[in-house]
Amino acid sequence: MKLPQKDYYKLLEVSPLATTEEINQAFKRLARKYHPDTTQNPVEKKRLQEIYQQLVDAHQFLRDEEKRKEYDNNVIFKFRTLSKSQVKAKIQNVVDKNEPWWKKILFFGKKEKEKEDPLKKAEQLFFLGMSMTARPDIKMIQTAVSYFEQAYKANPQLLEALFNAAVGYYKIGEFEKAKNLLKEYLAKRPSDQAAEMLYRIINW
Repeated sequence: MKLPQKDYYKLLEVSPLATTEEINQAFKRLARKYHPDTTQNPVEKKRLQEIYQQLVDAHQFLRDEEKRKEYDNNVIFKFRTLSKSQVKAKIQNVVDKNEPWWKKILFFGKKEKEKEDPLKKAEQLFFLGMSMTARPDIKMIQTAVSYFEQAYKANPQLLEALFNAAVGYYKIGEFEKAKNLLKEYLAKRPSDQAAEMLYRIINW
């Protein structure tokens, strides 16, 4: 599916988790607000006609269950998951960069206390966040976002946590927060085309 220039949900000012009824209500409200017949000014009328047509297109698309499902299933809207070994590799990368050689020797063979280890905490928070994303429920996604943000704060190498926080904000309709986190993510991983596409369609 070819993605639109502007995100359909943002156009209708609804969360991607919105019900069909909520989408219909949002369209009716915005259609009244932007209807071209509300002005006689030709310049303003033309502007409103363009907005109104975009709203019509978005509404017609999202009320089609099959099209909406296909749109929602695009990879750019998906949470990123990692295996435990992949997360551990990122943790080891941080440890190798930050720990001086003498400390590695000093603690060689000793098991660190997990509660005192922010990197281990980041791993736990990341997987807690992932466990919350299975159900399309706003409260669950909000909780997941909180876990992802905490995970990224504890381990800035865990960029998937930053991306997932952005996707979470997108899914609950907080498009500005999603855009800001995606911008931060792309500054660190500019080659991610899927993230760049998501940023583009919500940044208008």
